[in-house]
Amino acid sequence: MSPLAERLVADLRARPRHFAELVEAHAAVAWRDFLRAWGEVRGLEALGRDEQGRYVITAPAGEEAVQRRT
Repeated sequence: MSPLAERLVADLRARPRHFAELVEAHAAVAWRDFLRAWGEVRGLEALGRDEQGRYVITAPAGEEAVQRRT
């Protein structure tokens, strides 16, 4: 996983966020690089959504559930 994807996962572990919040938090990153990292995050089994539609990582830190979907 790329360093940016790891930062996105850490952001989502800290609290649920809308996609726009993630974009704003990483505004200094080139859009193409951001989307590439987001694609990595989207492929994780642990990525989910809460009742408000915000993205969240459902596996606790250290869990191997942060693996790619097959």
